[in-house]
Amino acid sequence: MYQNSAFTSSNSCGNIAKVALVIAVAGLLISCGDKKDATEKAGQSIVRVNGDEITIHQLNNELQRANVQPAQQDVASKQLTKALVDRQILVQQALKDKLDRNPNVMQAIESAKTQILAQAYLEGKVAAIPAPTATEVNEYRVQHPEIFANRKIYVMEELSFLVDASVKSELEALSNTAKTLDEVTQWLDTKQVKYGRANSAHAAESVPKELLSKFSKMAIGDLIFINANGRTMVGRMVEVKNVPISETDAKPLIERILVSQKRKEAAEAELTRLRGLAKIEYLNEKFAPSAGAEPAAVQPPATAPVVEDKAASPEKGANDNLDKSIEKGLSGL
Repeated sequence: MYQNSAFTSSNSCGNIAKVALVIAVAGLLISCGDKKDATEKAGQSIVRVNGDEITIHQLNNELQRANVQPAQQDVASKQLTKALVDRQILVQQALKDKLDRNPNVMQAIESAKTQILAQAYLEGKVAAIPAPTATEVNEYRVQHPEIFANRKIYVMEELSFLVDASVKSELEALSNTAKTLDEVTQWLDTKQVKYGRANSAHAAESVPKELLSKFSKMAIGDLIFINANGRTMVGRMVEVKNVPISETDAKPLIERILVSQKRKEAAEAELTRLRGLAKIEYLNEKFAPSAGAEPAAVQPPATAPVVEDKAASPEKGANDNLDKSIEKGLSGL
């Protein structure tokens, strides 16, 4: 329901990063383009923008990145070509305004380049990860009956609000005594607290493990109080639907999940290997990791929000796209 953000940034920093990325991409394209034979490039060009050419290779790259299906390529090609034209216009104006010489933009460009190179290296190392075996797929399915054979969707009526610290003790007391949402809304009205009210459906695969066990013990009409990102959510269980996933439908989903896990493990192992070979010197001790606390190769998922006595927070609501919902939810398990 609520997501924790690891980092925040100002609008100005975000704008600089966007400009830098656009210029960085343009710079890579220009540097590569300079090495092409002019005649060959002319045959590959699909659009010319103020003299700068956009090639079929650039369009194909965008189509591949967007994972466009063959049946949609004609429509998508026009949309992506327009996007490439718009981007080229912006790049030209940015270069005209000498934004590529702005120190902040230059730093962001360098950061983008190093990120692209690092990601490309790791992707190359994990590209050959073998597909999971039938035994691995079956074991995973059996180990997670709450997601497959016994999968449920929890329908809840929810209140969402932000309360001042001065009344949090009262809210905690209310969480131990309230039996209905009306009692909660009456308290909120008395305290003149604004709140939102909505119905949500939370599939089992989208709910953190520690909360899923609490959901499974709730009866229809029970309340649950959750704190996340400084806000409070109060949910009333309205309905519990049994929506199992068959072994046939589960197989491709589990295969993708297991491949993703193996790729992550391989990336972590490779970075650990390289870190062991590297000579790393921290020139200022305050930036060095604590003893025995060397940074992990891949950061783990954000932990669940801080919870009142009655519950913990689900990460997301039910997703209409079953494949994506299950992959996102199970990746956190």
